Amino acid sequence: MVSVHLLPSLIPSGALRGGVAVVIDVLRASTTIVHALAHGCTAVIPCGEIDEARRVAAGLPRGSALLGGERHGVPIEGFDLGNSPGEYTAEACRGRTLVMTTTNGTRALLASLEAETVLVGSFVNFAATVQRLIHEERPVHLVCAGTEGAVSYEDALLAGAFAGRFVDLEHELGNDEAEIARGLWERVQENVWSHEDHGLRPGEEPPLVRYLKRGAGGRRVIELGLADDVEAAATLNRPDCHLVVELARDPLRLLASD
Repeated sequence: MVSVHLLPSLIPSGALRGGVAVVIDVLRASTTIVHALAHGCTAVIPCGEIDEARRVAAGLPRGSALLGGERHGVPIEGFDLGNSPGEYTAEACRGRTLVMTTTNGTRALLASLEAETVLVGSFVNFAATVQRLIHEERPVHLVCAGTEGAVSYEDALLAGAFAGRFVDLEHELGNDEAEIARGLWERVQENVWSHEDHGLRPGEEPPLVRYLKRGAGGRRVIELGLADDVEAAATLNRPDCHLVVELARDPLRLLASD
Protein backbone atom coordinates (compact mmCIF):
# COMPACT_ATOMS: atom_id res chain seq x y z
CA MET A 1 0.00 0.00 0.00
CA VAL A 2 1.46 3.35 -1.09
CA SER A 3 0.19 6.69 0.24
CA VAL A 4 1.22 10.26 -0.51
CA HIS A 5 1.25 13.07 2.06
CA LEU A 6 1.60 16.41 0.29
CA LEU A 7 2.82 18.12 3.48
CA PRO A 8 4.13 16.78 6.80
CA SER A 9 1.27 18.61 8.53
CA LEU A 10 -1.24 16.56 6.50
CA ILE A 11 -0.03 13.18 7.78
CA PRO A 12 -2.88 11.64 9.82
CA SER A 13 -1.94 10.94 13.42
CA GLY A 14 -0.30 7.53 13.72
CA ALA A 15 -0.36 6.87 9.96
CA LEU A 16 3.39 6.30 9.62
CA ARG A 17 3.67 3.87 12.54
CA GLY A 18 5.10 0.53 11.42
CA GLY A 19 5.61 1.70 7.84
CA VAL A 20 8.28 3.12 5.56
CA ALA A 21 8.49 6.87 4.94
CA VAL A 22 10.22 8.26 1.86
CA VAL A 23 10.92 11.95 2.49
CA ILE A 24 10.96 14.15 -0.60
CA ASP A 25 12.32 17.68 -0.92
CA VAL A 26 13.38 17.91 -4.56
CA LEU A 27 14.43 21.59 -4.31
CA ARG A 28 16.69 21.03 -2.61
CA ALA A 29 17.40 19.15 0.60
CA SER A 30 16.80 15.56 -0.49
CA THR A 31 18.83 16.12 -3.66
CA THR A 32 21.65 17.72 -1.68
CA ILE A 33 21.69 14.95 0.94
CA VAL A 34 22.11 12.33 -1.78
CA HIS A 35 24.90 14.36 -3.40
CA ALA A 36 26.71 14.78 -0.07
CA LEU A 37 26.66 11.06 0.72
CA ALA A 38 27.54 10.13 -2.85
CA HIS A 39 30.60 12.38 -2.73
CA GLY A 40 32.11 11.19 0.49
CA CYS A 41 30.21 12.39 3.55
CA THR A 42 30.12 9.55 6.07
CA ALA A 43 26.74 10.63 7.43
CA VAL A 44 24.22 13.47 7.43
CA ILE A 45 22.73 14.63 10.73
CA PRO A 46 19.42 16.45 10.16
CA CYS A 47 18.60 19.28 12.57
CA GLY A 48 15.45 21.32 12.91
CA GLU A 49 17.02 24.59 14.00
CA ILE A 50 20.16 26.60 13.27
CA ASP A 51 21.40 26.74 16.87
CA GLU A 52 20.90 22.99 17.23
CA ALA A 53 23.00 22.38 14.11
CA ARG A 54 25.79 24.56 15.48
CA ARG A 55 25.74 22.67 18.79
CA VAL A 56 25.82 19.28 17.10
CA ALA A 57 28.69 20.30 14.84
CA ALA A 58 30.65 21.70 17.77
CA GLY A 59 30.33 18.36 19.56
CA LEU A 60 31.94 16.38 16.74
CA PRO A 61 35.71 15.76 16.52
CA ARG A 62 37.67 18.79 15.32
CA GLY A 63 37.67 19.10 11.54
CA SER A 64 35.11 16.34 10.98
CA ALA A 65 31.93 18.43 10.84
CA LEU A 66 30.57 20.15 7.75
CA LEU A 67 27.80 22.65 8.48
CA GLY A 68 25.34 23.05 5.64
CA GLY A 69 21.87 24.39 5.01
CA GLU A 70 19.67 27.40 4.34
CA ARG A 71 16.80 29.51 5.53
CA HIS A 72 14.29 30.74 2.96
CA GLY A 73 16.68 29.55 0.25
CA VAL A 74 19.63 31.61 1.45
CA PRO A 75 22.85 30.12 2.94
CA ILE A 76 23.14 30.53 6.70
CA GLU A 77 25.74 32.96 7.98
CA GLY A 78 28.74 31.13 9.43
CA PHE A 79 27.88 27.78 7.82
CA ASP A 80 30.40 26.07 5.55
CA LEU A 81 27.99 25.44 2.69
CA GLY A 82 24.46 26.25 1.61
CA ASN A 83 21.88 23.90 0.13
CA SER A 84 23.11 23.67 -3.46
CA PRO A 85 23.87 20.10 -4.58
CA GLY A 86 26.85 21.26 -6.64
CA GLU A 87 28.62 22.58 -3.55
CA TYR A 88 28.92 19.09 -2.15
CA THR A 89 31.99 17.95 -4.05
CA ALA A 90 34.33 15.12 -3.12
CA GLU A 91 36.86 17.68 -1.91
CA ALA A 92 34.32 19.28 0.45
CA CYS A 93 32.71 16.05 1.65
CA ARG A 94 35.30 13.32 1.89
CA GLY A 95 35.37 11.76 5.35
CA ARG A 96 33.21 14.43 6.98
CA THR A 97 29.84 14.42 8.72
CA LEU A 98 27.34 16.88 7.29
CA VAL A 99 25.24 18.59 9.94
CA MET A 100 22.31 20.06 8.04
CA THR A 101 19.30 22.25 8.69
CA THR A 102 16.92 23.54 6.02
CA THR A 103 13.63 25.37 5.91
CA ASN A 104 11.61 22.37 4.74
CA GLY A 105 13.51 19.15 4.10
CA THR A 106 15.19 18.40 7.39
CA ARG A 107 11.99 19.32 9.23
CA ALA A 108 10.06 16.84 7.07
CA LEU A 109 12.58 14.17 8.00
CA LEU A 110 12.14 14.89 11.69
CA ALA A 111 8.36 14.84 11.25
CA SER A 112 8.59 11.28 9.86
CA LEU A 113 10.37 9.59 12.77
CA GLU A 114 7.25 7.63 13.70
CA ALA A 115 7.85 5.43 10.64
CA GLU A 116 9.79 2.23 11.25
CA THR A 117 12.10 3.03 8.33
CA VAL A 118 12.83 6.46 6.85
CA LEU A 119 14.42 6.92 3.41
CA VAL A 120 15.31 10.02 1.41
CA GLY A 121 14.01 10.17 -2.16
CA SER A 122 15.00 12.40 -5.06
CA PHE A 123 15.04 12.24 -8.83
CA VAL A 124 18.80 11.62 -8.75
CA ASN A 125 18.43 8.39 -6.73
CA PHE A 126 14.96 7.45 -7.97
CA ALA A 127 15.81 4.00 -9.38
CA ALA A 128 17.89 3.00 -6.36
CA THR A 129 15.06 3.93 -4.01
CA VAL A 130 12.48 2.03 -6.08
CA GLN A 131 14.73 -1.04 -6.06
CA ARG A 132 14.99 -0.82 -2.28
CA LEU A 133 11.18 -0.85 -2.00
CA ILE A 134 10.22 -3.38 -4.70
CA HIS A 135 9.56 -6.21 -2.26
CA GLU A 136 8.46 -4.02 0.66
CA GLU A 137 5.42 -5.48 2.42
CA ARG A 138 4.96 -2.67 4.93
CA PRO A 139 2.92 0.43 4.00
CA VAL A 140 4.99 3.00 2.10
CA HIS A 141 4.37 6.70 2.75
CA LEU A 142 5.73 9.35 0.38
CA VAL A 143 6.17 12.46 2.53
CA CYS A 144 6.52 15.72 0.59
CA ALA A 145 8.33 18.53 2.41
CA GLY A 146 6.53 21.34 0.59
CA THR A 147 7.65 24.94 0.66
CA GLU A 148 7.15 26.81 3.92
CA GLY A 149 3.80 25.15 4.62
CA ALA A 150 2.53 25.14 1.04
CA VAL A 151 2.26 22.13 -1.28
CA SER A 152 5.07 22.13 -3.85
CA TYR A 153 4.72 21.08 -7.48
CA GLU A 154 8.13 19.43 -7.72
CA ASP A 155 7.66 17.26 -4.62
CA ALA A 156 4.22 16.14 -5.79
CA LEU A 157 5.69 15.33 -9.19
CA LEU A 158 8.33 13.02 -7.72
CA ALA A 159 5.80 11.45 -5.35
CA GLY A 160 3.69 10.74 -8.43
CA ALA A 161 6.64 9.12 -10.19
CA PHE A 162 7.15 6.82 -7.21
CA ALA A 163 3.43 6.08 -6.93
CA GLY A 164 3.20 5.27 -10.62
CA ARG A 165 6.18 2.96 -10.47
CA PHE A 166 4.76 1.12 -7.48
CA VAL A 167 1.42 0.66 -9.28
CA ASP A 168 3.40 -0.88 -12.16
CA LEU A 169 4.83 -3.27 -9.56
CA GLU A 170 1.27 -4.15 -8.41
CA HIS A 171 1.23 -2.14 -5.19
CA GLU A 172 -2.11 -0.55 -4.30
CA LEU A 173 -2.51 3.18 -3.78
CA GLY A 174 -3.66 4.06 -0.28
CA ASN A 175 -5.18 7.53 -0.57
CA ASP A 176 -6.55 10.11 -3.00
CA GLU A 177 -3.34 12.15 -2.78
CA ALA A 178 -1.46 9.19 -4.28
CA GLU A 179 -3.95 9.08 -7.17
CA ILE A 180 -3.60 12.84 -7.69
CA ALA A 181 0.20 12.73 -7.66
CA ARG A 182 0.29 9.73 -9.96
CA GLY A 183 -1.99 11.53 -12.40
CA LEU A 184 0.30 14.57 -12.33
CA TRP A 185 3.31 12.43 -13.24
CA GLU A 186 1.39 10.59 -15.98
CA ARG A 187 0.87 13.93 -17.74
CA VAL A 188 4.61 14.51 -18.11
CA GLN A 189 6.34 11.14 -17.96
CA GLU A 190 6.28 10.41 -21.69
CA ASN A 191 8.34 13.54 -22.37
CA VAL A 192 10.72 12.77 -19.51
CA TRP A 193 11.36 9.13 -20.46
CA SER A 194 11.64 10.03 -24.14
CA HIS A 195 14.50 12.40 -23.30
CA GLU A 196 16.18 9.67 -21.23
CA ASP A 197 15.90 7.22 -24.13
CA HIS A 198 16.63 9.44 -27.11
CA GLY A 199 18.58 12.44 -25.81
CA LEU A 200 18.11 16.12 -26.64
CA ARG A 201 18.35 18.21 -29.75
CA PRO A 202 21.07 20.91 -29.71
CA GLY A 203 20.03 23.77 -27.42
CA GLU A 204 17.02 21.89 -26.05
CA GLU A 205 16.37 22.03 -22.31
CA PRO A 206 15.64 18.70 -20.59
CA PRO A 207 11.88 18.28 -20.04
CA LEU A 208 12.23 17.61 -16.31
CA VAL A 209 14.12 20.88 -15.87
CA ARG A 210 11.25 22.70 -17.57
CA TYR A 211 8.71 21.03 -15.31
CA LEU A 212 10.62 21.79 -12.12
CA LYS A 213 10.81 25.44 -13.14
CA ARG A 214 7.00 25.65 -13.28
CA GLY A 215 6.43 25.51 -9.54
CA ALA A 216 6.90 28.26 -6.99
CA GLY A 217 9.87 26.40 -5.52
CA GLY A 218 11.64 26.27 -8.87
CA ARG A 219 10.90 29.90 -9.60
CA ARG A 220 12.25 30.89 -6.19
CA VAL A 221 15.49 28.99 -6.73
CA ILE A 222 15.95 30.71 -10.08
CA GLU A 223 15.23 34.14 -8.53
CA LEU A 224 18.08 33.44 -6.11
CA GLY A 225 20.41 32.93 -9.07
CA LEU A 226 20.62 29.17 -8.51
CA ALA A 227 19.29 27.80 -11.81
CA ASP A 228 22.04 25.15 -11.76
CA ASP A 229 20.37 23.67 -8.67
CA VAL A 230 17.20 23.04 -10.66
CA GLU A 231 19.19 21.24 -13.33
CA ALA A 232 20.97 19.17 -10.69
CA ALA A 233 17.68 18.22 -9.04
CA ALA A 234 16.17 17.28 -12.41
CA THR A 235 18.92 14.78 -13.30
CA LEU A 236 17.02 11.50 -13.28
CA ASN A 237 18.98 8.52 -11.96
CA ARG A 238 22.36 10.24 -11.85
CA PRO A 239 24.94 7.41 -12.11
CA ASP A 240 27.14 8.58 -9.22
CA CYS A 241 24.06 8.99 -7.01
CA HIS A 242 22.75 5.45 -7.35
CA LEU A 243 22.39 4.87 -3.64
CA VAL A 244 19.76 4.39 -0.98
CA VAL A 245 19.69 6.92 1.85
CA GLU A 246 18.29 5.57 5.10
CA LEU A 247 17.90 7.09 8.55
CA ALA A 248 19.74 5.31 11.36
CA ARG A 249 18.92 5.97 15.00
CA ASP A 250 20.73 6.30 18.30
CA PRO A 251 22.32 8.55 17.20
CA LEU A 252 20.06 9.97 14.48
CA ARG A 253 21.89 10.14 11.15
CA LEU A 254 21.38 9.46 7.45
CA LEU A 255 23.60 6.82 5.87
CA ALA A 256 24.12 5.58 2.31
CA SER A 257 24.00 2.08 0.93
CA ASP A 258 24.32 0.85 -2.65
